Amino acid sequence: MGNVVHLANSAGDPGEAGVEPQTFEVFFTEHRRALSSYLRRRMASEADVQEVVQESYARILSYGYGCSRPPVVWKALLYRIATNLAFSRGRMDRARNQAGHVPLDDVDLACEAPCQERMVSAQQELRLVRQAILGLSPKCRKVFLLSRTHHKTYPEIADLCGISVKMVEKYVSQALAALRRELGGRP
Repeated sequence: MGNVVHLANSAGDPGEAGVEPQTFEVFFTEHRRALSSYLRRRMASEADVQEVVQESYARILSYGYGCSRPPVVWKALLYRIATNLAFSRGRMDRARNQAGHVPLDDVDLACEAPCQERMVSAQQELRLVRQAILGLSPKCRKVFLLSRTHHKTYPEIADLCGISVKMVEKYVSQALAALRRELGGRP
């Protein structure tokens, strides 16, 4: 936890007035859960609660924890600091309208359909593909469509068309080259 600071009473004698010296670690451990519970009733998120708890203890240290004040004074100061920080955070959240913010992932979009521009572009590409396929020789077109639309293997196509597997490969290569030319090298 860092340096251990002892809290001593004003006279410097630990036994005087029944006040025992208390390390910051003991003070922290003793009050952390109760302070967190106190703040949970006043704040919306657990992350905010933990931030305010940490900031409260950091401020207690900066105020000189370990001076000649009794633990009850430090406890009251700790709760006052935490209350002020919680109110301050609430004011900032209201000023920024944090309650009105919704993560974009939680927002349902009105329409997930592609935009009009994308639809027109896709229609134009489809027209080019159809023109390229119609420009193929009948055998080449038949082989290509069996391969791509009916998902037949090269040996199955060769049997259906009465040609060799090598000829099927040649026709598919020709069709793909024609499509590349027609689409201008686009994927």
